[in-house]
Amino acid sequence: MKQLACMGDSITEGADFVKGHTWPALVGNACALDVTNFGIGGDTTPGMLARFYPEVIQLKPDYVFIMGGTNDLWWDWEVKTILGNIFSMCFQARYHDITPIIGLPIPVDVESAKNTDFSGPLQGYERMTEMLAELVDKLTTYATDSEIPVVDVHRPFLGDDQQAISTMYLDDGLHPNQKGHQLIAAGIIRSLREIFRF
Repeated sequence: MKQLACMGDSITEGADFVKGHTWPALVGNACALDVTNFGIGGDTTPGMLARFYPEVIQLKPDYVFIMGGTNDLWWDWEVKTILGNIFSMCFQARYHDITPIIGLPIPVDVESAKNTDFSGPLQGYERMTEMLAELVDKLTTYATDSEIPVVDVHRPFLGDDQQAISTMYLDDGLHPNQKGHQLIAAGIIRSLREIFRF
């Protein structure tokens, strides 16, 4: 059985759900993959990079799915820093004969997030949303240039008005609900089957 490692933040961890209902578990079941979930809530791409070798490289999976950057943007870190961290993980993976796959992070449901009692992003939601769109575009461009597979789980969460579809999120507007996890899984499953013939 092929092995897939999933490196990410709370979107990947799915701590609010029963283990078998998170998107990594759904992908593993659908594609007959042995999945290891390395998602940690609140983690940033520097954190992911720091634990990439001991967790992913030493595991030696066939594939690694990398998705992150939202928490970095929350703290107003620059897009170029996020790109550097993500592509460092990709190139380390390649060096160790692990196929990297980049996931484009989901948007934020701003209206729902504003109604929560936690502090918002340092630069405000409007600026964060702009930076997230920039990150998604640049991840796509640089991954294509580097011949790294990209899975777009960002745009399926946007409605015709280009706003996040609130019915796909928990009340906090940041994390996907069960329908959201299913939507992420469906996009990844479709892409894996198209690219790798699972």
